[in-house]
Amino acid sequence: MNSETDADSYPSIRMSMITLSDDSYIRLTLKTFIVTPLVHLLSALDDDKPITPQVGANISRISGYTEWLSTTAPIITLGWDWELDASQGQLLYVRLGAPRSNIMLVNAMAHDLGPIKTSMLLETVIDALAWQREIHQYIVIRYA
Repeated sequence: MNSETDADSYPSIRMSMITLSDDSYIRLTLKTFIVTPLVHLLSALDDDKPITPQVGANISRISGYTEWLSTTAPIITLGWDWELDASQGQLLYVRLGAPRSNIMLVNAMAHDLGPIKTSMLLETVIDALAWQREIHQYIVIRYA
């Protein structure tokens, strides 16, 4: 099988392979991304912002970021910001904003979904992952 010719002729073959594009994106389908193993690289707390002196109690915001990598070559990178939310009576790690990544999701015909749709789908995947425990354990050890 001639891999160059066949991969170019059949987008589904090309999309099952993870390759780095000329524009530095790694293009893959959502289905391929979901089954790609990611490992935790690091997490950290954001630097404290100076609080303007006020009368009475202040709410302190604890936030940070996390970075994850694939075990594939080329390496997929995925990072996002988070904060600790105590509004429900317990501490919860909650993702903030859009993720940062070198991923461009594509459809079955290998057409880009675009940065906005890719970001929205990555947010959905992140929110479905059980990342909070891993980050908590890392933060507790790192800042002990």
